[in-house]
Amino acid sequence: MGKRYKYLLEQIAEIDNIRLAYKKAVKGGNRYTLSHLKFKEHLEANLYLIQKQLLDGSYSHGEYHTFKVYEPKERIIASLPFKDRAVQHAINNIVEPIFEKGFYKTSYACRKNKGTHAGVKAVQAKIRKVVKFGKVFYLKMDFSKYFHSINIPVLFREIRRKISDSRVIKLLQGFAGDLKTGIPIGNLLSQLFANIYGHIFDRFVKTKLRIKNYFRYMDDTVILCNSKSELKSVQRKLSLFSRIFMKMKFSKWYINSLTQPLNFLGYRITETYKLIRKDSVVRAKRKIKKHLEKLDFEKLKMFLASWSGHLRSADSWNLVKFINKEFELWKIKTQLAFR
Repeated sequence: MGKRYKYLLEQIAEIDNIRLAYKKAVKGGNRYTLSHLKFKEHLEANLYLIQKQLLDGSYSHGEYHTFKVYEPKERIIASLPFKDRAVQHAINNIVEPIFEKGFYKTSYACRKNKGTHAGVKAVQAKIRKVVKFGKVFYLKMDFSKYFHSINIPVLFREIRRKISDSRVIKLLQGFAGDLKTGIPIGNLLSQLFANIYGHIFDRFVKTKLRIKNYFRYMDDTVILCNSKSELKSVQRKLSLFSRIFMKMKFSKWYINSLTQPLNFLGYRITETYKLIRKDSVVRAKRKIKKHLEKLDFEKLKMFLASWSGHLRSADSWNLVKFINKEFELWKIKTQLAFR
């Protein structure tokens, strides 16, 4: 089990940590929200109020504001007032490093120096090693409704393996929600909870099954192997483990050879190339045209900057040409709009 941490609340409530948390919350896109502007009117008083409420146990978060997003699929997002986002950063600053030390390097979601591009690069590099020993097969598995299926008692049993400070456990439980199953999508701490929960699965894969060629990005997992029959056996064991010990099931799983490119993190990956998936390209083109039609140059600029990272990570010269063409059209329309 390793070391357990007890006196964490005092570290969370340090005023310097709360100030840092405030700055991180502002950077998270909250600078011009009404909730932040009200908080900022009496900034020092509000920071010290957070400290007091954390230390005396009177803190509780505000009401959630929920809304839907539709890309890449429909989801309900739960958003808390700015103060509560700052508190989550204060907690995360102290708690997240404790768990991060134990996470496996093959987990790529919501972690520093990880992410989709690093995950895709690592998978392709591993494919190039595995192919030296023969034909490559992959087992692809997706957990069903991952955030909504996280079992809270199982989650906190895992959290208590590292944290024995009951005051911090109570704080974390407040952000996990009141239900026995499911955590809110949209909370910073939900990302940490999801990684802690996924670590249960990672630990079984790495220490019990001793699988080397394994990768996970939140609910999306891949295992590479030269034996199709071995992957079938692994799938049965993983399905049983996740159902019994994690109270989860896979929404889909399949085993293919690399004659069919591996779909992972928005890319189609083989030994020799990685391309952005067609559905991702369709959504990108739709967004570009939408911004152009509305002459929404600022959003278009932000979107193109974001997508340049995807393009750099893929072998997508034709898509690069399309983006450049649309960008030239954008510049022409900009000039016409301001004549």
